[in-house]
Amino acid sequence: MAEDKATHDRTLADAGPVRILRHTLEIATAFVVISYATIICLQVFYRYVLNSSLVWSEELVRYALLWGVMLGAALASDRNAHVVLDPLRESVSPTTYRVIAWISGLLIIVFCGVVAWYGWEYLSRLSSMKSPASQIPMMYVFASMPVGCVLIAFFTIIHLISGTYLPNGRSDEETPS
Repeated sequence: MAEDKATHDRTLADAGPVRILRHTLEIATAFVVISYATIICLQVFYRYVLNSSLVWSEELVRYALLWGVMLGAALASDRNAHVVLDPLRESVSPTTYRVIAWISGLLIIVFCGVVAWYGWEYLSRLSSMKSPASQIPMMYVFASMPVGCVLIAFFTIIHLISGTYLPNGRSDEETPS
């Protein structure tokens, strides 16, 4: 019975809803990156070929970069692609390293919770503010912070529960002894 639960927990990171969220996030991130790359190319074309300027382009690219960074950070969290301390792995026991990995995961969750909380409060203050050039409501721009932090925390929790939180995607069984 305990093995069934362990097998169930191990597959949580590959469960249908998590995979759907992961693929949706990949598509959204790709769309954001393609969007701001296209806008930058349009701005260059307008400036150097048409001798004109797109007033809104720099502002929109800046906001898209913010969304791209936060969504990309969530994807990096899902793929265990953030910076890790592999030399630490060599100097401590596998059990100690797992404990350190869990503590770091819990600290990431706490940090994301604090940033998401204050980001949400900040959004409520920006409810009537609009961007100067493109007139985008600023709450949509800065929603990237709480959304990104919730996604990072979500993937961290999923990998902690699944036992796949160790760096480079290693599971607990694959940790060298």
